[in-house]
Amino acid sequence: MQKIIESVRSSLAIQVLLGFALGIFAGVFFGEITSSLEVLGTAYIRLFQMPVIPYMLVSLIAGLGKLNFKTAKSLGINAGLTLLFLWLIIIFILIVYPLGFPNWQSASFFSESLVEPPQKIDFVELFLPSNPFSAMANTIIPSVVTFSIAIGLSLILVDQKQTVIEVMEKLSESLLIITRFVAKLSPIGVFAIAANAAGTLRLEDFGRLQIHIILHGLISLILSFWVLPGLISVLTPIKYKDIIKEIRAALVTAFAIANLLVVLPILVDACKKLVDNIRPQTDPDADQQEIEDSPLDVIIPASFNFPNMGKLLSLAFIPFAAWYVGTPLTPSQYPTFVATGVPVFFADGTLGTTFMLSLFKIPTNMLSLYITVEVFTARFGTLLAGMYTVALGIISTCAMQGLIRFNKRKLIRFTIISFLVTILSLGSVHFIFSYIFPQEYNKNELLTNLKLFRVRDPQASKVYPELPPRRQLAAETEINSRLDLIKNSKILRVGYLDNAYPLSYINNEGELVGMDVEMSHILSKDLGVNLEFVPLGKDDQGQNIEQDLLNFTQLANLLDNEDCDLIIPGGPLFPSGEEEIDFSHSFTTRSVGFFVRSELKSKFSSWQSLQAEPNLRIAIPTSNSYYIAKIRGLLPQAELTTVNKSITDFLEQDFAPYDAFAFSAETASALTLLYPSYAVAVPQPAIKFPVAYILPENTSELSDVVNVWLKLKQEDGTIDSLYNYWVKGDVQSTLKPRWSIIRDVLHWID
Repeated sequence: MQKIIESVRSSLAIQVLLGFALGIFAGVFFGEITSSLEVLGTAYIRLFQMPVIPYMLVSLIAGLGKLNFKTAKSLGINAGLTLLFLWLIIIFILIVYPLGFPNWQSASFFSESLVEPPQKIDFVELFLPSNPFSAMANTIIPSVVTFSIAIGLSLILVDQKQTVIEVMEKLSESLLIITRFVAKLSPIGVFAIAANAAGTLRLEDFGRLQIHIILHGLISLILSFWVLPGLISVLTPIKYKDIIKEIRAALVTAFAIANLLVVLPILVDACKKLVDNIRPQTDPDADQQEIEDSPLDVIIPASFNFPNMGKLLSLAFIPFAAWYVGTPLTPSQYPTFVATGVPVFFADGTLGTTFMLSLFKIPTNMLSLYITVEVFTARFGTLLAGMYTVALGIISTCAMQGLIRFNKRKLIRFTIISFLVTILSLGSVHFIFSYIFPQEYNKNELLTNLKLFRVRDPQASKVYPELPPRRQLAAETEINSRLDLIKNSKILRVGYLDNAYPLSYINNEGELVGMDVEMSHILSKDLGVNLEFVPLGKDDQGQNIEQDLLNFTQLANLLDNEDCDLIIPGGPLFPSGEEEIDFSHSFTTRSVGFFVRSELKSKFSSWQSLQAEPNLRIAIPTSNSYYIAKIRGLLPQAELTTVNKSITDFLEQDFAPYDAFAFSAETASALTLLYPSYAVAVPQPAIKFPVAYILPENTSELSDVVNVWLKLKQEDGTIDSLYNYWVKGDVQSTLKPRWSIIRDVLHWID
């Protein structure tokens, strides 16, 4: 027992593993209570990030500045070409990595990123800083790298530079001391992060998370034990078995403690032995001193200034995160992903991941998942980094000393086998989790199970399936306005649609719910009257009226006949038809979008690309002439058809004969939850329109009350909170607490 305690105290790696295990246990035991540890985990991450930019600056300057021109030139050419070649291998891996993702359907509620214009990257600004200190302050990592390399290279040509280099090296050492101190806090930080993740991560989310862990480990093993050692044996006289025999102890150690720096001297020594063993065979007249003065003493330490393959493989988390949230990266995004990702990962992986998540508009809360899976994947990444360091050192040294050999047939055979092994491995993961262990799609239940969010102790309400009789009033009651009718009858009547997701629809329990339904409940409570919902498009027998459901003449008749006082869902403001109905003030905006088959989404990426599409057929579920004219002006060549059917009718016919169904992006996003094989497309630049409630004509008193009430609800945050809940799907506060031992097994808390 004493030996176990001593081994734990003496090994940081064991302490980190223990902290991780205890964190997982705490998360499972306490459940969502551990979310309070998020602050501690965030503080730990920031402490680790603090010295990263300064360390990168001084280490690059010192590492490059102390070289002489001749050595730097030869080393730079050979090591640089080798480095680029190895990077090309990992870039290929990053591109094919998504092939391993299974065919699991996914969809999401509306996100603002759908309507935001694509973020344009200014590569000149990104890589060439006009103010390097501003770049450091704003963590623009590629700019910092460019500046550091420029200073380091210029120092090569400077005389009497030793003092500067020594200062930089001392600064580098001091920053490493900070990092080592923070590393001692790793057991606590990892415990907090793991406990928070395990306590808040739901089982359905972990089902997707395991895909990245498996793929990352599999690719790391293939690269470490087949591709890289095989490449060395193909390009040099060194045999595969000699490579593995010489470095396996160092790789196992690096994997166990997840720290490559610790085994750096071992790797250098192993590489020297491997190269020295082939020198007498290829160059028996080689000078012994020349053998001892190996370029490996410079190449391997200097390589730590550049991201290794293990670190770059962490970039695979970005396409995984995009797939995880249901918005996988498109092929057109991969050039930006690669061109930006490699320079960004010159810095700390966590910092680089944060930057990349922001760049591709992936929710930044995915960072906590990245840190969680890094506990698993970091060891495989360190294993790969160790093998990469060996490959870089040996191939570069052999290139400088003329020991590279090209056997075209052997190289082609090795390349083909490596390609097939990689693709088949990814395909196997894809097949296994797509067909043997598939994940059942259930996000549609999230929408159809929603209940009213903010209403507490609502007024009495009733939902009519058909037009109800007129409201009963007390005898000799004088009615001078629609507001008088509502107050005296104690009833507010609201016309509704039962399939206008997520604004007004019937949930799985047969209840009428939605954002505008909830707004109606709040209005009736604030007015102190009961609430009745009257169906739109129904006669007094509950039968469908064969008319466009948004025919404004029909709506005007319902309002004028006092069948209803307000229409939901809210509709777009428009100038025509104001002689028949009135509008409240606008209380929100929506965006023009299209509900399309997933494979057609890219076609609808911009208005410009749509204008070039011939024979485009678009269905528009409204008779609003203003907005029909607006879309016709944007797409003059398209065939626009006003329809009187619901979207479900078209889906039953496989969407024929239309290419797209025009909707607000908010509504279309909700429909993708029900029909995940379809997608919402928002052509850029996004077009927004104001939304208001339809009111009876010439009812100024009612209009004034509704407008003042809407203003109050905007100011007190009611509209925003309902919008986030119903439209954006922010339902975390309404979900049952995640399963935990303390609540569901021991029943110590409710």
